[in-house]
Amino acid sequence: MRTIDIHDLDTNLLADLAGNAEDYAAYEADYAQTTVSNQCYHIAYNAADQRGGIVFVGSGSSGETSWTDAASPDEVLARYLDDEMIG
Repeated sequence: MRTIDIHDLDTNLLADLAGNAEDYAAYEADYAQTTVSNQCYHIAYNAADQRGGIVFVGSGSSGETSWTDAASPDEVLARYLDDEMIG
């Protein structure tokens, strides 16, 4: 997982932040089954609230974001991949 500039987040995930981008850190994680070089995950994580959002980006993406309670951005990714998102 790599830290990225908050303004480089997928536009759908950035829109979910509703003007509170300063409260979040942004990350990019590799997509293991990538078929095209532009496929990955973007994650926005608020450490104070222990809340994170994630979206699959690149070719084949629907742009649908998902949010969960999590102790870290790594946990956001793990919950998403394991289909264990907590509202």
